Amino acid sequence: MSNPLIMKPEYGARLNDEDRAVLHDVTRKTRRVARRIDISPEGELPEDVHLVVEGFACRYKTLTDGGRQIMAFLVPGDFCDLHVAILGEMDHSIGTIWGCTIV
Repeated sequence: MSNPLIMKPEYGARLNDEDRAVLHDVTRKTRRVARRIDISPEGELPEDVHLVVEGFACRYKTLTDGGRQIMAFLVPGDFCDLHVAILGEMDHSIGTIWGCTIV
C-alpha cells in the first residue's frame, strides 16, 4: 500500500529520505473503521487529528429529519479534523462512507 501522507506532498514538493521516514513513522499505527461509523461525532470534544490512509470518509451534519448533509468528501491523504485546536466541540460529524483505514 502506498503511503498517502508521502504521496500527496510529493505532487508539489521534493521530499528527501529523512522526510519520507518521518511521515512513514506517523502512519505506522493504523486502525480500520467499518462503513457508516463516526470517527469524530458532532458534540465530541476533539483530542486527536485523523488522517485517511485508505477508503473514503465524509464531513457531515445531521438534519432534523435524521438524514445527513454531506459537506465534504475525504480521500486518502486528507486530514479529517485539523481544526480541532480551535473548536470547543465538534460542530459536525466525520464518518466513514465505506470501510476506512485511519491513523
